[in-house]
Amino acid sequence: MKIPRIYKEFDADLQLIKVKSIGMIGFGNQGRAQALNLKDSGIDVCVGVRKNGVSSIKAKEDGFKVLDISETVKTSDVIVLLVPDQDMGAIYENFVKPYLKSGQTLVFAHGYNIHYEVIDPPMYVNVIMAAPSGAGTELRRNYEDGRGIPGLFAIYQDFTKDAKDLVLSYCKAIGLTRMGVFESTFKEET
Repeated sequence: MKIPRIYKEFDADLQLIKVKSIGMIGFGNQGRAQALNLKDSGIDVCVGVRKNGVSSIKAKEDGFKVLDISETVKTSDVIVLLVPDQDMGAIYENFVKPYLKSGQTLVFAHGYNIHYEVIDPPMYVNVIMAAPSGAGTELRRNYEDGRGIPGLFAIYQDFTKDAKDLVLSYCKAIGLTRMGVFESTFKEET
């Protein structure tokens, strides 16, 4: 049996994600933690939420630019979908899919919606996963303490031919490579 490789800090180039505009869709447990970790890693993040919701207020208090979901998709290179799995399909169909452009990247923290084909992304985008092995509160606390938590990453679609480097960069920015990440698949994570 082949022992899976553990990817660490030196395996990822933070600059790859730093030059991208990041749109965080959802600002709950994972969304807030990942957005704050990205921000503390020097990445500019826009938060896409439903208008006048509690998340909108909290994101503004945390110092993020806040737009509605569709505007966030239109203005982002990387779109991170961190809304609850049961809501993601409808949010994707109504507010994400109509505004996707060639070469953008969709990031998921769970494989469910892709594996079970709730979301069927177009062929002209990257589809990747960065899945922390823990709650957002743990991800954030460990990041702030200079540590990380382990996680998984996966590539479902590599349109731009740099999806692996990009997902590793993202994993580094949220603190996962501090502890180590393993390559997986959307099916295995699900």
